[in-house]
Amino acid sequence: MDIKKDILDFLKKESYIEKNKSFSQKASLTQEGILDSIGLIELIDFIKTKYKINIPDKLLTPENFDSLEKIEKTIKRLR
Repeated sequence: MDIKKDILDFLKKESYIEKNKSFSQKASLTQEGILDSIGLIELIDFIKTKYKINIPDKLLTPENFDSLEKIEKTIKRLR
């Protein structure tokens, strides 16, 4: 299972990212203008459903969800 690819595919499918656009896995999704607060909520819902995990409110921080790399680490920690 490739978590980063799953997240990237979701972002492209939901038109947050152009299909051909590439960026660093460490790039900030908010600073790059890819996600706003609503997009972040949709991403969190996708992650909860896709990976069947519960994400405690205390983990809903930029340190855990602002890049593909951080998202992957958070999901792996919660599984």
